[in-house]
Amino acid sequence: MSRGRLILLAAVALLLLGGAAVWQRLAAERDGSAPLERGTAALMKGDMRTARVELMNAIKVDPRSVAARMAQARVLVALGDGAGAQAELVRVRQLGGRIGKTRAPMAQALLLQGDADAALRELRAGDIPAEDAALAERVEGEASAAKGDMAAAVAAFDGALRLAPRDPATWIAAGRFRLAIGDQAGAIGAADGAVAIDPNNARALTLRGELTRDQYGLKAALPWFERALAASPDDMSALTAYAATLAELGEASRMLSVTRRILALDPGNARAWMMQAVMAARAGRDDLARALLDRTQGRLDGEPATMLLRGVLQLEEGNAVLAVEALAPLVAQQPENRAARVLLGRAYLAGGDYGAAAAALAPLVAQRDADPYVLTLAARVQEQLGNRRMAQDMLARAAWPQRPATDIFASAQDAGLAAGAPPPSFATAWDNIPYIRAMLRSGRASEAVDRAALVARANPGAPAAQIVLGDALDAAGRFTEATEAYEQAANIRFGRDVALRLAAAWGKAGNPARGVRVMRLYLAQNPNDIVAQRLAAAVAMQAQDWRGALRLLKAIEAQIGGQDALLMTDLARASLETGDGAAARAYAAHAYRLLPMSPATADIFGWTLLRTGRRNQQAIDLLEKAAALAPGHPTLQLHLGQAYAAMGRRGEAKLALARAAAVPGFAEQRQAREALAAL
Repeated sequence: MSRGRLILLAAVALLLLGGAAVWQRLAAERDGSAPLERGTAALMKGDMRTARVELMNAIKVDPRSVAARMAQARVLVALGDGAGAQAELVRVRQLGGRIGKTRAPMAQALLLQGDADAALRELRAGDIPAEDAALAERVEGEASAAKGDMAAAVAAFDGALRLAPRDPATWIAAGRFRLAIGDQAGAIGAADGAVAIDPNNARALTLRGELTRDQYGLKAALPWFERALAASPDDMSALTAYAATLAELGEASRMLSVTRRILALDPGNARAWMMQAVMAARAGRDDLARALLDRTQGRLDGEPATMLLRGVLQLEEGNAVLAVEALAPLVAQQPENRAARVLLGRAYLAGGDYGAAAAALAPLVAQRDADPYVLTLAARVQEQLGNRRMAQDMLARAAWPQRPATDIFASAQDAGLAAGAPPPSFATAWDNIPYIRAMLRSGRASEAVDRAALVARANPGAPAAQIVLGDALDAAGRFTEATEAYEQAANIRFGRDVALRLAAAWGKAGNPARGVRVMRLYLAQNPNDIVAQRLAAAVAMQAQDWRGALRLLKAIEAQIGGQDALLMTDLARASLETGDGAAARAYAAHAYRLLPMSPATADIFGWTLLRTGRRNQQAIDLLEKAAALAPGHPTLQLHLGQAYAAMGRRGEAKLALARAAAVPGFAEQRQAREALAAL
């Protein structure tokens, strides 16, 4: 046979083989096996959106395919579509699929829709196959937790981990449960376990990022979210956590980019619209914020952030009644939410319900560190109620505000809670912590320390238990021991609450420099936290770290502007102590213009004039005014006495300096005595 003929026959054979392959592929597409195979492969890789499309195609070709519908139900569960997954599983049962095989995914679908009881009924039907036992235990843990049965949830998660110790999804679920009950250390251990099993699991990496955000700070969490997105670029939980963290860091443009990516994948994603609405509100674009919030279609209306944003927008629009409707439930849910409580007080005041406004603001007014705005707002309420003496007292406090402190938040239920029976066991933190706080607010510090120590020992992985022990020790005056408790909490979760307490406790323990280091560490990870910046500046001033304080104060000024009289007062002092007399005079004059009847602003203006060589009658007049407004404040008497001495008015200087030196515990008492002796 000729060579040409052989080549021709070979070509024909190849064409026939190729045609057969094409025919087989077409047949696979027609009978749905090809899209089913691709969909199952995408499901196993964690690419749920691709899997959903491929499985839809498979079901379209073969609507009676049990395998395709079971796989699609798993995909829809992963995407959070409980109703869609339930519909697929119902159809599987109608088509004759094994009912036992549908139990665990059906329980997941029902739980996604908020029906924990129905989920548990599915799981207890008794016909779940052995290969689904671990999944069933895990879902039972989630359903039990949703019903508040934490003991059953712990047992179920432990069972799931025994059955599937190498399943990252089980470790992730257990970690989220531990996080929900306050066992931060347990959650970290579970997340680390999931990452060790599958280093490229986006959900495990996202959970570790969220825990890192609590443990170390916002910036430290970003690499975890970036790793998650490198492993699975379209993972919605990773994208959402990443965007939220960028928003808290003030990275508005990057956050907007990520939320747009979310919306490209899921145009109806309520959380992405919500984040954009918050950003618009922060930028003062209220109309845009409302439009963006409307796009959530009410799906997040029960969440605190949404309630707060709605309250803000309603207040800005002048709708006091609607603002109350948004904010009152939030304050009921979160009584220690200061921002929500202030807004609710404003809304009640605007709506003419003065009694309700007074009640809403009362816990804030009771704080030593109540800010001037809250005190002024509360004074306006008391004026409307006819309580002019009380209003004057509040205005006097607003005129000489305290620097940020860490007082325990008061509650109307404290007296009844403290008088009632204690929780039956020290092993549970969730019921002991409110009881211990009520004891503290009732003045029973010694008893509170004893109980808090037992609760903290029983819950070593729960930061809240360590914090309440620190609070009890602080209230008992055992400041060094309080720092130890706060440091243990900070090792697990270094949030603002721990950082503020730890810095303040070091100051009380006589080591303000340690407090400065704590706040620097916190702010390195959370640079836009204004509350922390203010306390950090106060701690730095206490430690006489004037340059550090000045940097912090200027960062605050850049964020909130120059209309805060107390901030301007602090800037004047820090500028004065760092040798910038011109800036100090400018800040002091501005502070006085903002709040001329404040002893703090009058004092800093007069003192700055005196210290920068302006030893004239204006300085004396300002310092005399400050002392007249708050005659019992030793710092004002000290400054006035030194001013009199500089002007040669020895008799008046002696009187003022003697008043300052006579105040017990006055930090500058020695300086007052030395100045008095020098006369």
